[in-house]
Amino acid sequence: MNPQVKQKWIDALRSGEYEQAKFTLKCEYGYCCLGVLTDLYIQENDLEWVYDNKSNNYEFDGNEGSLCNYVIKWSDFPDGKVEEELIKMNDTTLKTFSEIADYIEENL
Repeated sequence: MNPQVKQKWIDALRSGEYEQAKFTLKCEYGYCCLGVLTDLYIQENDLEWVYDNKSNNYEFDGNEGSLCNYVIKWSDFPDGKVEEELIKMNDTTLKTFSEIADYIEENL
């Protein structure tokens, strides 16, 4: 993973600026851990989330629950198994952003 992006992501997860949500990258009240990474990409490239009226969630490049190719390339994100593990940590085992940041720091 790109070391600069990794550190920005870890810092953002630990910052307290993002409320944690589940099962979507971004909703009206928060983000999943992958949504935080996507938001960093969006901010850096002066882009915007798109609201989906059907799901009442936000999407970027047609993705509501997983990373899009732009974010994967920009961050040099590892293979899909890592994404699956992070989704599980965020949505199923209910790890905090701080715990997820620790995992990213140690494993990516």
